Amino acid sequence: MAQAKHPYTVFISSTYLDNQERRKLVEDAVLRAKMTPVGMERFTASANPTVDECERQARDCDVYVGIIAHRYGWIPDGKAVSITELEYDAAKAVGRPCFVFEIATTSFDFQTDIDQGPDRWAKQEKLDAFRAKYRGDQMPALFTEKLLHGSVLDTLKSWREKQEGIQPVQQTTPSAAVADSSELERYRLAVLAQHQDLPLAGFKTKLRVPIALEELYVPLHARLHLRASGKVGYADAADAEKQLGEHGAEEIPLIEAFRAAGQRKRRGLAILGDPGSGKTTHLKRLLLHCLKQGPAGLGLPTDTLPVFLPLRELDDLERGIDAFIEKTLDSPHLNMPQGFGQRLLHGQPLLLLFDGLDEVSDPKRRAQVSRWIEQAAQARPHCTAVITCRFAGYDDSDRLGAQFLELHLRPLTPEQSDDFIRNWYRAVETGLAGDTPEAAIKTEEGAASLIERLRQPDFRLARMATLTRNPLLLANLCLVHRDRGALPRNRHQLYDECIDVLLEHWREVKSLDVSVPAELGRRALQPAALWLHGEKERTRATAAQLAPHIEPVLQQRNWPGGDAEALLRAVRDESGLLTGWGQDQFGFMHLGFQEYLAACELRRQAFEGDKAAVLRDLAARHADSWWQEVILLVLAQGNPSLFTPFMQEALKLLDFDLSAELGGLILEEAAEVTAEPFVKWLQQPTDGDGGLQGRRAALPLLQRLLPEAEYQTLLARLGVRAVHRVFKDGQLGDVTGHMSLLLTPAASLTSANGSVELLLIPGGRFLMGSPNGVGDSDEHLQHEVQIKPFYLGKYPVTNEEYARYLQANPDVSEPAYWGDRRFNQARQPVVGVSWEEACRFAAWASGRLPSEAEWEYACRAGTATAYWWGDKFEKQRANCDDGGSQWSGKQPSPVGSFPPNDFGLYDTSGNVWEWVRDCWHGDYTGAPADGSAWETGDDGRRVIRGGSWDVVPAAVRSADRGGGYPGILRGIDVGFRLAQDL
Repeated sequence: MAQAKHPYTVFISSTYLDNQERRKLVEDAVLRAKMTPVGMERFTASANPTVDECERQARDCDVYVGIIAHRYGWIPDGKAVSITELEYDAAKAVGRPCFVFEIATTSFDFQTDIDQGPDRWAKQEKLDAFRAKYRGDQMPALFTEKLLHGSVLDTLKSWREKQEGIQPVQQTTPSAAVADSSELERYRLAVLAQHQDLPLAGFKTKLRVPIALEELYVPLHARLHLRASGKVGYADAADAEKQLGEHGAEEIPLIEAFRAAGQRKRRGLAILGDPGSGKTTHLKRLLLHCLKQGPAGLGLPTDTLPVFLPLRELDDLERGIDAFIEKTLDSPHLNMPQGFGQRLLHGQPLLLLFDGLDEVSDPKRRAQVSRWIEQAAQARPHCTAVITCRFAGYDDSDRLGAQFLELHLRPLTPEQSDDFIRNWYRAVETGLAGDTPEAAIKTEEGAASLIERLRQPDFRLARMATLTRNPLLLANLCLVHRDRGALPRNRHQLYDECIDVLLEHWREVKSLDVSVPAELGRRALQPAALWLHGEKERTRATAAQLAPHIEPVLQQRNWPGGDAEALLRAVRDESGLLTGWGQDQFGFMHLGFQEYLAACELRRQAFEGDKAAVLRDLAARHADSWWQEVILLVLAQGNPSLFTPFMQEALKLLDFDLSAELGGLILEEAAEVTAEPFVKWLQQPTDGDGGLQGRRAALPLLQRLLPEAEYQTLLARLGVRAVHRVFKDGQLGDVTGHMSLLLTPAASLTSANGSVELLLIPGGRFLMGSPNGVGDSDEHLQHEVQIKPFYLGKYPVTNEEYARYLQANPDVSEPAYWGDRRFNQARQPVVGVSWEEACRFAAWASGRLPSEAEWEYACRAGTATAYWWGDKFEKQRANCDDGGSQWSGKQPSPVGSFPPNDFGLYDTSGNVWEWVRDCWHGDYTGAPADGSAWETGDDGRRVIRGGSWDVVPAAVRSADRGGGYPGILRGIDVGFRLAQDL
């Protein structure tokens, strides 16, 4: 039976192999919308070639619907883009409405869901570019299999109703007792006066400057959380990223959130963010936009009126949320006529801006408020509600219903940080001196000085870069910089002043009580920070666990605010210095604060107790990267310095390596450095040959520490016998034998720059690639290769190692995800680095990238199986999707978290893909047999090896290969490993 012909035609565009069933769903939705589907399945005979016919049909349709999953699809001969992208371009060129539906997950089957073949990586990059194109034109609707049909149907019905002038049925709003126009204008003026300025406090100078909010505001971005269900209760943005990393999450400008909600049939917003991430400022920005530019620009009805509702002022919970709204509208600050709040609430479209759900401190009451807000939104369809909350204050019981679109605020980008600094200085200087030439000069000089300072080496460390990605912390840096005329050169001073502001000064600005003075807060939290740091990677704990470490201080100080749990809640709720995991766990907002306060507590214990014992225990942790920053912060503080007693304890340890990175960092960052502990150590008798390596490193270290003349004087003072003992040691025979030992290649070494640890890889022969019938076509033909001995990184290059490169090279750009806490922890492998950037790092570190043959030889470590441990994948062996670890499918793991192979190399399988020197070829025909890099070819891509945290287990096989364009690919899962010739 022939189907009825409908007046509107809808062209359905997608890749075909992976979307056949989805196309059927979309076709049915088109028919249900009383429109006619057009697509490749329905083409009739035509004289036009397929490509021309597809483009013609896309141009001739009334509506274009695109379905985008994980494949880019067929690229016709002679064309630069796929047929799907050509169809989109054709429809767009003639002004057709284009509705794009994009799959709402990044989790996929590596072998079946993406383009296959040797050009799969090039197609993935083209797919990313296509996504960026259509996202720039309009906001795509994200879909799941269950929601695709309904989303397409709703979109097409809405478009058709608009075309035909059909007004959707709307619930009428009460018309009685509506506020008159003069009252509304009076309200607008009062609200503008109340909220258009942000008061600002300085540190020591008590600077008070009103800043126009719109002058300071930097447009924020947010990530949509579109799952219909699932556990919430995130500690912070990093934890949310970790838990949601495997789910698709579109990032949008926050100012577009109402349009995004409307497209998804949501009527409200729930905005989650870290302390200081800009939640309150954004709500006030929405308020001002409605009043000045009009609500239509936000995607709201033209007569919408905003109401700012700080939930910390919700003091009468028994009367409900309506009474709170009316009370706010009738506030004496607004000076409105009696009954204005009731009239406005019941007869006017409102934008209800509920700020700080987490500031309702009682968890049961908070859940009650959430339900009230939901009920208010349902009862008043003419109103729109927005709620902000810290991650720590938003769990399953508080979570708002499906009518609210949940958004997670994103960190500032480097460009946004620069804009924030310029805006801040402009607002402050014009606030003090008016719009004068003098203010303009001070603005330019101050902002340029701070921006330049933040580009200097110490702020290029990942842990310091995160301070510039949070608006509150960045504002603290601005305050310190203007008060001092510069930022402190030492991290401990900066941490100290930021903690002071977080605990005390910004509360004073908001006219809020300061229940925990800064000095008490620091002193009480120091022992808690040290206890937290006592377990590797621990950054949070329950109040009951922390209380024994805090209570003694509170008892000594007679704090009137209650017990340890009360102090923890006060610091968390009032300052943001602490954040939380749900409502029962606490941790510091920034790891640097935990490390600094732990260092302060160690210094207190050293000076008030057994100094030698405290420093002995600290020195014993020298090889643990988790403690490195704490050690440096202990020694960076002077008056008095702990350098000499610490080094005296450290040098007693046989495994303390002066030539390792920590020794050099101590010399660079300690408040005071003396030669005394090293001289005494060299003069002591040796105990066998256990301390030989450290003693051999002592003289070069002293040579670096002292001017040449002083160093020569020191050698003379030590005497010939002492020097002879260092280099001969009696236990190793004569000097000739000792020199022979020195000339043998070391089993490991540290790179000249970057302090990257490399292991000696012995030479040998091996079969490269996969046997016939195994693996992908690009892994064939299997062939024998001879490898010369070389050095290769024990781990992929880490963020802390790459940070040293950035510090030494101020003009080098940061990696793509340097400010993202999901990817920037010190011991994670660096990601977001292109092949070209990896090569430049390697050259700086006096090394190179390995060849592909060297890489596979080192990965196999003498094995011929699919994985270096055997032919079957085993969980907990590698960080990959479905790998069985806490990081699998979510984020890179700290290097060394999984067992090493037989060469002692870590993370050759999984964690991050690793760039190698070779050009990409579709197979091994003509590949070098001597282990050298294959650097000829016209494909344009370079090879990546090893698989990553977000690929299936088959992709971490020793022979698996990938590729990417050397100046373009800067992925969240791509890093590299350093190699060096003998």
